[in-house]
Amino acid sequence: MRATSLPVFPLLAAVALAAQGPDSGLRAVRTTAGIQIDGRLDEAAWALAIPASGFTQEWPVRGVPARQRTEVRVLFDDHFLYVGARMHHDPALDGGPAKVVRRLHRRDQESQGDWFGVAIDSNHDHRTALVFEVNAAGVQKDQVIYNDSTYDPSWDGVWESAVTIDEGGWTAELKIPLSLLRFKPGEGPQTWGINFSRADQGVVRESSRWRVVPRGDTGFVSRFPELVGLEGLRPQTRQEYLPYLSSMRKFETMRPFDDRRWEQRAGLDARWGLNSHAQVDLSLRPDFGQVEVDQAVLNLGTVETFFPEKRPFFLEGMDVFRVAGPDLFYSRRIGQGLSDPTLNAGETLQDRPGATDITAAAKYTAKFPSGTNVGLLGASVEPASAVIQDAAGGRFRRELAPLTNFGVLRVQQLMDDRGSYLGAFASGMHQAGPAGRVAQVEAIDGVYKSFDRSGLVEATLSRTQAGPKEAQDQGWRGRLRVHQDWRDGWVLEVQAINAGWAYNPNDTGYLNRADEQRVYAELVRHWEDPWGVLRHREVGFNHTAARDQAGHTFLRNFNGWAKTDFSNFVSLWGGGGVDVAAEDDRELRTYADPIKKYLARPSLPYANLGFDTPGNRPWYVKVNASRSWQEGGPSTDTTLFQIIKPTSAVEVQLTTSLTRDEGELKWLETPTTTPIVGLRRLSQFDQSLRVAYAFNPAFTIQLFSQWLAANWNFRDLKHYVNDQTLAPGLPQDQPPGTTPETAFSYRTWNLNLITRWEFRPGSTFFLVYTHGTSTDALINDRASLAPRPDLAILRKLPSDDVIQAKVSWLFR
Repeated sequence: MRATSLPVFPLLAAVALAAQGPDSGLRAVRTTAGIQIDGRLDEAAWALAIPASGFTQEWPVRGVPARQRTEVRVLFDDHFLYVGARMHHDPALDGGPAKVVRRLHRRDQESQGDWFGVAIDSNHDHRTALVFEVNAAGVQKDQVIYNDSTYDPSWDGVWESAVTIDEGGWTAELKIPLSLLRFKPGEGPQTWGINFSRADQGVVRESSRWRVVPRGDTGFVSRFPELVGLEGLRPQTRQEYLPYLSSMRKFETMRPFDDRRWEQRAGLDARWGLNSHAQVDLSLRPDFGQVEVDQAVLNLGTVETFFPEKRPFFLEGMDVFRVAGPDLFYSRRIGQGLSDPTLNAGETLQDRPGATDITAAAKYTAKFPSGTNVGLLGASVEPASAVIQDAAGGRFRRELAPLTNFGVLRVQQLMDDRGSYLGAFASGMHQAGPAGRVAQVEAIDGVYKSFDRSGLVEATLSRTQAGPKEAQDQGWRGRLRVHQDWRDGWVLEVQAINAGWAYNPNDTGYLNRADEQRVYAELVRHWEDPWGVLRHREVGFNHTAARDQAGHTFLRNFNGWAKTDFSNFVSLWGGGGVDVAAEDDRELRTYADPIKKYLARPSLPYANLGFDTPGNRPWYVKVNASRSWQEGGPSTDTTLFQIIKPTSAVEVQLTTSLTRDEGELKWLETPTTTPIVGLRRLSQFDQSLRVAYAFNPAFTIQLFSQWLAANWNFRDLKHYVNDQTLAPGLPQDQPPGTTPETAFSYRTWNLNLITRWEFRPGSTFFLVYTHGTSTDALINDRASLAPRPDLAILRKLPSDDVIQAKVSWLFR
């Protein structure tokens, strides 16, 4: 039975006359009557709550009153926090009935639609907040804010919402379990931080908040208005169990020995709230088959490709483990992919797994009332081996990866209510067996924020010790960052890094290089006030200087750019710079040798230009083109990104990239010990497609396809003599009568189709199809592209075709 009916709306209008602005905070009202989540706000309790209003525009003009009126009310009971928001649409601005933009898609995805959101700092630590958002089509999105202003969209909670639309605007109603919110124990009065946001993409395009942070202020959560009136609250512990069952089969395989039988897996994810400030997460034999495949990357350089984490267990709550600056914990190291083993003469590979399996993983996270944050994570990865057949027909196993254990510890202590803190970090990796590696990382870090929150100082000092058990190298790295914002639009940032040659966190973390002394400085000027047809304008300049510990300068860069947004919301940007002549200490692949060899690089100028169209249009276009001038000729990169929205439930994304590189000196892999380089000509075409269709927010289909084609060759070969000299031709240690291969090709086509049905809150069924094929057979030796023959080749190649069904059921 409903508490009241439609006559409550006049009461809401009357109470709105006493609406509260952000400076006075907001009072929540306790309710004892049931609140039905239907997007109507017609229960009597809503009329008792004074609304928050007086929103301020954050974009396109920061600091002016929002053009559309918003009212938000907050209720609570012993188990839930209720948020009711009314997004009014002025008929004079919309030109008649409300022009509400609905975008229907999968949960947690961004979209150019109308949104409402609430950010809650329930622990009132002025540093961390949970964000709950819902759009006008009823799609939910949630995320966590940490370090006062850093967003992490990986957090997921189970909560309820509903929306309604009428001629005067739209209404959102949210029901948030108190078990999701961490707050101080005790039944006395509570004070939380709270802020509301609204995004409009219709006739009026603007983003507004109840409180907008002033220009030049680096804080966000620490600037939230207060939510008061919360009394008699008892912390609710979060208890969730999510068992899963998965079945998978390969119908086609690229390798003749791959198993085509059905394979079943079962496992469990669990969350236990120990008290109001601590939680334990457990994952037994996790399965991540529903995760979208990684985008293929052709990596011909010396830096490992960084792939973002997509696995749910290693996403949620990971803000606790982050250190200021470097990625000391890169969770993709746990359960990473495997490569083929090295085979001796007469041996053939008969079978191998695609990746190592995680036996179990657990993490403990806590945020104590004293301002101490603690994170502890452990994971165990099963050993993996390949089946090898020798020349005599005998079979045996060769180890690919030993039993490996990982551990991570993170502790932070807040020093004030502005987000300043001191922290410590430690991680370890241990491989079983006498030949296994052992690695450990220790770090201390701290952040200081100025009293007006316009400036901050970050400092990190870390140490690594890694290698075989009998011989480990030890290295250090220090980083200092100073950032200052001024209210007149100036921004200054300076960074300094010093890393020893033996510093190596990459057994548990990610670092693109060590052995460096680097200084970086950047100066930017923003103008946010409209100037004629221009809205936001930005001009910036930065400079980087870096050398290794031996004193060789490997990077000296000067870079500048300018960007502007027009009144029709089209953006235009451009820039350029120069990499000054330097000594490359990595291209010759001798950076691990006792004495490194250097490749002299001439100065390299470059320029770029780009534009994009308004994001709320049915067809969005973004173009970026860059060009550099190298010793062997120019290099051009062009990327076209498009979003096509034929209906509110369908979205198509197309990314097309074309690279043509006429010649930079690059290393050529040969069996010689003397490095060989040549001018490399490269042609690469990369086409990716994403299509999403939503029947409703709980039932969606998502397609991803990528086709990558590349040809490259080397000319004018030279060999290394010394750091200043390259001699034409091949070195003397080249085997007689042989010449190295100088032409190469690579083709791949990946397809991933994911059907997702959330049949009850938190419980999901997935049906996934994956197709993958690739070849490095030489297509042509001219480093040119021919798309039509390439597609014909890929269609005829053997492929991996996998179908998987997975169901997970949430128990609370």
